[in-house]
Amino acid sequence: MPETLRIAIAQINPRMAAIDLNAARLRNLRAQAAALGADLLLTPEHALSGAVPAELAANPAFAAACEAALATLAAETALGGPALILGAPWQDGPRLHDSLALLEAGAIRARRAAHDPRPGYDPGPAPGPVAFRGTRLGLMPGRDWRHPATPETLAETGAEILIALDSLPTEAEVDEIRLQVALARVVENDLPLILLNRLGAEDEQAHDGAALIVNADRTPALRLPPFAEALTLTEWRREAGQWRCTPQPSTPPMDPPERLWRALLLALRDHAAREEARTILLPLDGSPESALSALLAADAFGADPIRALMTGGEVEGPALARRLNLSATFLDLTPATQALAAALPQPVPDLPRHLYRAAIDALAEATGALPIVIGSSAAPGAFAPLKHLPPAQHRALAAWRNANRPAGLLGPETPGVPLPDLLPDPPPVDSPAATLHDAAPPHRLWQSLAHADYKRRQAPPGVKLGLRAPRHGRRSPNPDGPQAP
Repeated sequence: MPETLRIAIAQINPRMAAIDLNAARLRNLRAQAAALGADLLLTPEHALSGAVPAELAANPAFAAACEAALATLAAETALGGPALILGAPWQDGPRLHDSLALLEAGAIRARRAAHDPRPGYDPGPAPGPVAFRGTRLGLMPGRDWRHPATPETLAETGAEILIALDSLPTEAEVDEIRLQVALARVVENDLPLILLNRLGAEDEQAHDGAALIVNADRTPALRLPPFAEALTLTEWRREAGQWRCTPQPSTPPMDPPERLWRALLLALRDHAAREEARTILLPLDGSPESALSALLAADAFGADPIRALMTGGEVEGPALARRLNLSATFLDLTPATQALAAALPQPVPDLPRHLYRAAIDALAEATGALPIVIGSSAAPGAFAPLKHLPPAQHRALAAWRNANRPAGLLGPETPGVPLPDLLPDPPPVDSPAATLHDAAPPHRLWQSLAHADYKRRQAPPGVKLGLRAPRHGRRSPNPDGPQAP
């Protein structure tokens, strides 16, 4: 019976529906883990497929592509190197599962289907532990770890290490909330727990990574920083018949404004990647909200791909464009405004703003650029990063970013963004649904379907950050399970 175990943890951002790309990355990560001397490589939920909707996961071509990639990755483990645990959808006859697979010695050694799956997927049976090199691993896909029942079943059937691969959205105080829920599972079962959270954003949620390991003695052994990709080797020893992870230094908790800013950056970058956008259209109408969106875009992409659009009637927009080093285009809408006003039976309030929005939508559709907007938009792929944030939060973000520039941001040191006034939240406005349009259609059928499904549900998307955390108790009355940070 082995007394040591080396587990590499890959905190990565899989690309939605890009099976070949994700498989190539998993192959590279396994090679890196082998160089570190790892026995096992853990990768996130949806690591092979990305977080695709159930309708796409059930598509025969997509399911076949997942199985082919999985078989290839499994065969490669016969050549040596660490075993691999990854997440992918599993079409098991008529049933569709969210699942984890263990690849070792040239084969798919085990699969575990989520017992409490996300909507659209079928539940798997109550799981048992998976044998791995003299150790029994309690694999828990998705939400299974959030309730006591599945970890308890695994512990009672001989699991020695609990491993949860989940997709938890971020929110305020999320680090402490997750730690408390993880501690509850550890205390209930007297077993160590590895929580590997997915990194990435879709469906107006940002998932921050922030992997966590808690030993059976209730002490945290690993806390990876949020919003950062990493490959980390962990060392395990069997002490008095129980596995224990050697503790590693932890990074301090991220301040709430930085966590929110990085969540917005992640959502914006992932949205642009799905849209295959090469150019960003950025309306600068002189409002503090447009200034804040401009700085967010500059931090996400740098100045080169951004095209600032202004009407020329304000001074704040050009000044901000100069501070952010953005190329600017001025739109003269006076003739169009006059012609439309003359054709209307009665005056329309704020007619220039309506035309400005229409001009941005037309430019986006004609050029395939991605517009970053404040309000509604009919442009395919439009993104509204501040959509769900109240004005008070705008002010807090602007004040924080004017005073800070953490590593990894591409914008200027001192942007000088105007602070938004503390106005009441505007009433909700019904936004037209985004048109299905592919500026750069993916080559694969399933990638095109994922792209269309994603855009069908956006009008335009933003980022929701006020979700509830998982709780300690038994199952929630919510049929989708408890919301998580």
